[in-house]
Amino acid sequence: MKKIKKNKYVWEMQEVCVKEAALKYEVSLIVPDHKKLPDLKIVGFKSDDVMGQVAELHEGLPAGMVDALGRELEVSRKELARIAGVAERTLIRKIQVGRLTTDQSERMTRVARLLTRAIEVLGNKERALLWLKAPRSYFGGKPPLSFADTELGCQEVFNLLGRIEYGVFS
Repeated sequence: MKKIKKNKYVWEMQEVCVKEAALKYEVSLIVPDHKKLPDLKIVGFKSDDVMGQVAELHEGLPAGMVDALGRELEVSRKELARIAGVAERTLIRKIQVGRLTTDQSERMTRVARLLTRAIEVLGNKERALLWLKAPRSYFGGKPPLSFADTELGCQEVFNLLGRIEYGVFS
């Protein structure tokens, strides 16, 4: 391990990777042990392969995943509906029916994947929730979770998490 001093802080260098992005985004410099991470089974796909999961999305996922995802994110149904870009009243009707539509299933799965990825990168659920809910300058002062309502916005949050994971300064 080689230490490089720069102004008021020290960068740690391991082989060729400088973890400077962690300083800007106020995350731990400790690389998480991926084997100890909790396995979030919020979505609860029956199939292990992608084609089977796509078929399950087309059928519509069980409505119980909405409340499970809300508990994991520590938000209300109303807030989760806003995050996922789904009308709250429509979501409540689908919960009563017991099955989400294909679009709603995909949107809830997108939010669940985002939470899981944030936990992988940041090391634990508490840090992930704090990072996802706090305003970030990269996103124009908005929290990353507010970009989960569109595929493009969610992909940009995934991209930033990847840069944080690999120490790319952005």
